[in-house]
Amino acid sequence: MPYLAFLFICLCWGTSFILMDRASLAFGPAEIGMWRMTSGAVTLAVYCLLKRQWTRLTPTEWRQLAVIAFFCNAYPYVVQPFAMQATGEHGFIGMMVTLVPIATIAAVAIMLKQWPTPRQWIGVLGGLGCAALIVFDGTERGIAPWLLALALSSPVSYAIGNTYLKWKLAHLPTAPLTVLFLLMGAALVVPFEFIPALREGMHLGPPETPEHFWYALGSLLLLGVGSTGVAILLFVWLVQTQGPLFAGMVTYVVPMIALLWGQVDGERLTGRQLAAIAGALAMVAIVQWRSAKPVVAATAEPPA
Repeated sequence: MPYLAFLFICLCWGTSFILMDRASLAFGPAEIGMWRMTSGAVTLAVYCLLKRQWTRLTPTEWRQLAVIAFFCNAYPYVVQPFAMQATGEHGFIGMMVTLVPIATIAAVAIMLKQWPTPRQWIGVLGGLGCAALIVFDGTERGIAPWLLALALSSPVSYAIGNTYLKWKLAHLPTAPLTVLFLLMGAALVVPFEFIPALREGMHLGPPETPEHFWYALGSLLLLGVGSTGVAILLFVWLVQTQGPLFAGMVTYVVPMIALLWGQVDGERLTGRQLAAIAGALAMVAIVQWRSAKPVVAATAEPPA
């Protein structure tokens, strides 16, 4: 089951970049992020109601949830469509998530005091070399350094949020936890959508001439229900049962799928990108091979 969940997440998240690109035809980065999280939360809330799953959080857990919502959802879900609109390349921006396992190594060592095994070091450091090829390729495309830095900040944000989730809230049921941090993430983005001065000042509004509204809306719904709702539920389950490094390794496969979708739009594919793809897949094999743990159910809710 962990490997099937891993592959499903890779497919959904690899496709999410072209869905963000299509949604940006009619919606701005703040709208995309807010409604992506909201529709994902609604999808999972229906699942929770059908399964009669819910949970109660203490005041401390609510504060911890806010940290996860910001780093795992609110920040990257707005930054990614913004960077894609600015560069015009969804496949290239999708490749940036390759850096999540690198950042996760540091986050796990600092927060959880867990040092990687030698095999994991080989895989993750090898992945770093592949990521360096990606960044070098971006500079030759003429992408501004500040945009590259902004795109690279997303994997760091994911790594912090994923590790903090494992550290503080791994004991909570997966589905209700996912609904809550998606809703809180959407709430954090609300000011950037509904305060015009803030939205326009940060260039997070919709395009001046929106196009293909229903096509864009359909893409946004697919992004929210599939890539955000269902895929995040499985990802949180992987973090809780297998740990943040195992789960974070999806980010070595996601960029490959994002690049394939980039070819659908005629984006330029270079030899360096192909080398990075081959190397990253090899690193996934090194780290993931026979590393899945037996699944242990999440701790039940404490009695009221």
